[in-house]
Amino acid sequence: MFDMRWEMEKAKFDVQRSDVLLFLDGHRFAGELIANERAKRLQQLTREESFFEYDSLCGMCEARSPKDGIEMLERRRISFLLERRKTMNRLGGGFGADR
Repeated sequence: MFDMRWEMEKAKFDVQRSDVLLFLDGHRFAGELIANERAKRLQQLTREESFFEYDSLCGMCEARSPKDGIEMLERRRISFLLERRKTMNRLGGGFGADR
């Protein structure tokens, strides 16, 4: 069985302060970019489109059971985060594992 803690203990990491700062700057930039794009997209929605967005969000929250609803939201969240990371890697020069 694979034990990530054991693997991490065996590995030696040499992390430079400049690398961490660059990583944090990249995340800060990505966060600002996402917020700006989200605001721009929301401003361009028609009344019907915004109602559809709202109705879709309500539909996710009104899942058949609380457990099913939470699991469904968690799967969607993970999927969204993975897609966002792939996009950021592509746009940011591929500093991540998907390079």
